[in-house]
Amino acid sequence: MQRYSRWGRSAYESDTTLATEADALRPMLEIRPFRTDAEFVATNSKTRIDDALLDQMPSAKIVVTTTSGYEHIDLSALGRRGVRAARLPLARRDPVVESTLAMMLDLLRRHPRMQRAATEDRWVRGALPGLGMQTIAEAPIGIIGLGVIGLRMAEVLHALGADLYGNDPAGLPDFVKPATVDEILQNCVAVTLHCRLTPETTFIINAERLSRVRPGLVLVNTARGGLVDVDAAVTALESGRLGGLGVDVFPQEPWPRLWQTLGRDDLLFTPHAAGYHDRLTEKIAEGLRDAATAYLAGGPVPWELQTR
Repeated sequence: MQRYSRWGRSAYESDTTLATEADALRPMLEIRPFRTDAEFVATNSKTRIDDALLDQMPSAKIVVTTTSGYEHIDLSALGRRGVRAARLPLARRDPVVESTLAMMLDLLRRHPRMQRAATEDRWVRGALPGLGMQTIAEAPIGIIGLGVIGLRMAEVLHALGADLYGNDPAGLPDFVKPATVDEILQNCVAVTLHCRLTPETTFIINAERLSRVRPGLVLVNTARGGLVDVDAAVTALESGRLGGLGVDVFPQEPWPRLWQTLGRDDLLFTPHAAGYHDRLTEKIAEGLRDAATAYLAGGPVPWELQTR
């Protein structure tokens, strides 16, 4: 029987969480506490899988990240050693979409502003025309990156009647109009990011681009922390260039300038929480079980990555 090891855990993962994964895999794999002789290795985004780590687990045959993103895996290093790789994008897909939609709606509909007024014992119904409340239906909404999560985001926004614009080198569904990143930022009332973090997309939203966005743009990032220069985005918000900012992932976590959110009702910061939900442990266990079943059968593994 082949051996299993889990390398790394998220801040919210416990021994109970890992025990659930182990129970799902025990009929197929030999489960023991942390080990370096495993053939089947599971990891998460906090653990960098590179030559240095692979030297510590020379028996590895496949590495499965429990996340959708895989920037933490050096696919070239795996390829040189003949190690396969896969990911689990479905475990967090729908919660990320829901979190993104919630942020976008809150900021477009000015919910935080009205809630603050209520907590200050103010009834602002008469002031509604001045709040700048917008709707998703028939509005130009932009999506940068239409992979597994971005595509589902597009489907949801399309169902709500948005006029969708997108940018993805892999192509777009027919209900999303192609546009450059700059065209999206300059013409849409709201933009959400769902692209991978690569050298080309690092700080794809930066001070220079933010200086040219459509005034009042609502910007949401629940994808990768390195996509948005958060300092520049907060500055654009303070200047009035941005109309709303929702951020779940940051270039540095925890974000050291959370104090910048104090007193702002046009800014939503959450602590890398968009993908978390009450069934996440079970979804990850199911994904690992499916990957192990396919791997042990000698066939293609769901959501397998190309090592090179």
